[in-house]
Amino acid sequence: MLREIFTILRPFEICLLLTLSLGALLTNLGLLGAAAWLISSAALMPPLYALSFGITAVRALGIGRAILRYGERYFTHAKAFALVENLRLRLYDTASQLANMPQNRTKQGTMLNALLTNGEIVQDFLLRGLLPPAVLLLGLALLMFCLYPLLKFYVLLLPLLYVLHLLPLWFPMSKKSRQSQAYRNQLLDFAQSSHELLMTSSLPLACNELDRSALNWQRELLHSQKQQDQIDLCLGIVRLLIFVSLFALLIDDVRQDMLDGIGLSLWLLVLLAFFNELPQLPHAIRHFQEARLAAQALQSSPTGKETMADNDAPLLTVKNLSFHYPHDTDIFQQLNFALAPGQHLAIIGDSGSGKTTLAYLLAGLWQPTAGSVSYCQANSAPICAIPQGSYLFSQSIRENFLRLHPDISENDMSTALQAAQLTNLIKKLPQGIDTPLGDNACFLSGGERNRLITALILVSSAPILLFDEPTAGLELSTAEKVLDNIIDRSNLTGQTVIVITHDLPQLHRFSQIMKMP
Repeated sequence: MLREIFTILRPFEICLLLTLSLGALLTNLGLLGAAAWLISSAALMPPLYALSFGITAVRALGIGRAILRYGERYFTHAKAFALVENLRLRLYDTASQLANMPQNRTKQGTMLNALLTNGEIVQDFLLRGLLPPAVLLLGLALLMFCLYPLLKFYVLLLPLLYVLHLLPLWFPMSKKSRQSQAYRNQLLDFAQSSHELLMTSSLPLACNELDRSALNWQRELLHSQKQQDQIDLCLGIVRLLIFVSLFALLIDDVRQDMLDGIGLSLWLLVLLAFFNELPQLPHAIRHFQEARLAAQALQSSPTGKETMADNDAPLLTVKNLSFHYPHDTDIFQQLNFALAPGQHLAIIGDSGSGKTTLAYLLAGLWQPTAGSVSYCQANSAPICAIPQGSYLFSQSIRENFLRLHPDISENDMSTALQAAQLTNLIKKLPQGIDTPLGDNACFLSGGERNRLITALILVSSAPILLFDEPTAGLELSTAEKVLDNIIDRSNLTGQTVIVITHDLPQLHRFSQIMKMP
């Protein structure tokens, strides 16, 4: 993943970026050096024209530093934005595939963490993790070259100091990263399963488990921060000792007439400016480590590659399927059923019986405690499912279709909306199908949301279409029409339908009916 950062940079751009960053560093050193020369020279009260060069240098270096720093920030941010755009598109495509591929059992929390956290860390790698060490190393080489005639072999104290600032490389951050990821995943799983936990009286146990996870994460964060503070303190002491040592060596050069007082003040301020740049090096190394771990997490995400299966096998096979939340009794256990191509299944049961949990398991969004869900898939994603509580995009109905089905035609979109009984609603909207829906489609009622989700599923070409409570919040007549259209459309396309609900008005149209315990 980190190599992809370099693939968006051409050799010319890499050289330009290093030149801008190194120029910003050198102008900063030069500005303090010129200021030191100007102040020291002015103390000797020379003619004003003798100071004109120093005055001009200070102004030029100040302006040059600002221009170079702006160019560095502009260039690196432009490339970072290009990187994060490619990265998020890739992650979104991966997440879309995983939602339809149960064999890739990646938890939702892991994917969300990758999208919101790992992507942002990798985004800033170029500016915060790579440039500071590289530029400081180049600046160090130039400073050693200039100071060697004065300090001789004592100039090697500078590279020693640089190496010491790489100390955080020997303190891995993987444990803190694992604790953070574990807590985020558990928090998301808790939020998604709170209804089932409440229905099964397991909410207190889940809260205690979440508290323990948060405490472990906090403890690890405090330990890591204490370790970083100790390292930074030690490095600060070492910088002070080496600076004092170099100061003493330069004073000795003054005594030997190798350096005058003006030159002494100039080099002292240049060294001081360079030493002030060094504290950012440990932070850059830590960010480099975070970016490396984030890139590994992103690379370990399943790619969604599909395998060919036996065409004679059942389209869906559920074998000995069991599920329970941590430290809780089973929501259900030993579920077994199979679906052949073209068959339709109705899964019914009371609220809290685990129907939505089963939907997440069939969609591959959660991993079962025991048993398996297998698909005989062809060259496309085997199932299209949008379980209850899924997020809807805020811009418009059209935007929701295009996000999930980029190649959808206007005719297919209109047919799906008509089948979901949304035609009258669209006529009432100010801008029709392009009317903004608000955050998570908050301007739609519960029944309207369900019908929109039904329409989004209907346009899919997946062999299996899974509907989670499609008739919830609908009048009986509307619910019957929606269900009729689902079955009729699937019969025409040859797709298999799974409907999960607690109240299905037309059970006779299903070839299989399964009641949750």
